[in-house]
Amino acid sequence: MTKVYLIANNGFLNDSLIYKDYIDFDTKRKYRPLTVEGEKSAITMAKKKIFQNIDAMYSSTFFSSIDTAKYILEKNKNELIIDKRFDDRKVGNLTDPSLNLRNLQEHDFSYKLPNGESIDNVKNRTKSALKEIITDHEGENIAIFTHNIPIVALLSIWCEKGFNYEEKLMLSYDEKIIIDGLHTDNNIIELVFEKEDLMKYEINIENIN
Repeated sequence: MTKVYLIANNGFLNDSLIYKDYIDFDTKRKYRPLTVEGEKSAITMAKKKIFQNIDAMYSSTFFSSIDTAKYILEKNKNELIIDKRFDDRKVGNLTDPSLNLRNLQEHDFSYKLPNGESIDNVKNRTKSALKEIITDHEGENIAIFTHNIPIVALLSIWCEKGFNYEEKLMLSYDEKIIIDGLHTDNNIIELVFEKEDLMKYEINIENIN
């Protein structure tokens, strides 16, 4: 049995960061540090029983993911492997700030802006990374620090897609609601695999926030 924990900490600084020199939108998103509350959330997360025995740790290149991972890293004396395939989706050329990109992409997983990524694009790269990880760490407990969109992209391999009454994305598995809208402080999703072939795994999925 191999357990994988997909972790997203959404407590990061955003609008209060002003860069004196020009920096593109996607790079700004990558450099966002955790807020004070985000740091507290990461500390609380590290105390969870499930994170007391982690064998391998992976993170996106984003500062918020690495900042979250550091607390669990200290407890488990692991190394943190940085893998850009777990990065948040690239937004691309967002010329109209009023565009609700999240909504468009939740309704159409193939939708993307010029020089950006769709959810399907993110699924392809994260699926490749996950397949390698569960092959290399069979029978182990693995923590992956990533973001909401990569988590949704991976879950869409197995989950049924729908929408709640606010037209926010819902993902369900085995009659359980795993994702009900994405505007949460953090997400922790547990994947339990029982076989060797990624697409043929006997899998159980739980939201364990």
